[in-house]
Amino acid sequence: MLRERFKQRRKAVMEKEYDVSSAEVCNHASAYFAQLREHLKRPLRIFGYWPFGRELDIKPLLAACLEAGDQIYLPRTIPATRTMTLHRWDDQTTFTDGCFGIREPEAHTDLLPSEEWTSLDVIIVPGIAFDAAGGRLGLGAGYYDRFWQSYMESFTNNQDLEGDLSVVRISCVYSWQITDDVPMEPHDIGVDLLISEEGIIFCERGRISQEELELGLQ
Repeated sequence: MLRERFKQRRKAVMEKEYDVSSAEVCNHASAYFAQLREHLKRPLRIFGYWPFGRELDIKPLLAACLEAGDQIYLPRTIPATRTMTLHRWDDQTTFTDGCFGIREPEAHTDLLPSEEWTSLDVIIVPGIAFDAAGGRLGLGAGYYDRFWQSYMESFTNNQDLEGDLSVVRISCVYSWQITDDVPMEPHDIGVDLLISEEGIIFCERGRISQEELELGLQ
C-alpha cells in the first residue's frame, strides 16, 4: 500500500538526511516567501504545522517567518469531527499533545475564525506522498481535506472576495516523497508547489501557473 510504504521510508530516514534536507528545504522556502512578501509589500499570513517524527523540520522556517513579521497559525485537531481550528503561534506559545501525538497550541491561544481563513496567503500542507501534478496523500484521517472543503465554502460565501483564489498551497517534502501518481478524489486538498531539498516544483495541474506563483499572486 502506497501510504504504508512511504510511512516506513520516512521512519527510516537517518539523522544526516533529516538535518541536511530540512535545512535545504527551509532555505528554498524562505527565499520564496521573501519574494512573496516583496511582491505583496506586506507580511504574510501563513497556516503551518508543527512537524513530528521524521517529517522535515520546518520549525526554523516558521521562526524565520515570525521574525520577518508574518502571522503564523498552527492547527488544533478535533478528533470527534476530524476537523481543525487555527491558532496564532509565536515564540511564547505553549503546546499540548494532540492527534497522532503531534504538538498543538493550547486551546487558549488566539483563534483565527473560519470566516477569516480566506485571508491566508500560504497554506503549508503536510503529507506522506505527492506527485508532480499536485496530488497529495495524507495520513488518512482527512483533516486537511475537510479544512480545504471549509475553506472553499468560506471563499464561496464571502461576497467581499472578488476574482480567483490567491492562496498558495505548499508542501515541504523529501525528494523521494514525490512519486509517479497519487490517486485524488475531487474533495482532496492538492498542492500548487512542492519544495524539496533539490528545489521548487511548480505542480502541473496546480490552479496557479508557474509565472503567477513566482509573483505570489493569481
